[in-house]
Amino acid sequence: ISKLIVHKITRKEIAKSTPSENFSFAASVAEFGMMLRDSEFKAESDFNHILSMAKSAKGKDEYGYRSEFIKLVEIAQLLQK
Repeated sequence: ISKLIVHKITRKEIAKSTPSENFSFAASVAEFGMMLRDSEFKAESDFNHILSMAKSAKGKDEYGYRSEFIKLVEIAQLLQK
């Protein structure tokens, strides 16, 4: 038997802690997906926030996947204008 547990996290709660690079990068990817779909949950998302978060969480990027994602977001931003 499973039980659904829902807990909303506020920006203030997030600001109190420092997420890992992996978490921050994954969040930027998720936010980008919501922007592309024009999701009702995207709130005040914008390309500058996505790029800022992705660049700050790029880390070592051994295989260059994170750099490629950043380039993809930059291209999407240019196409949006």
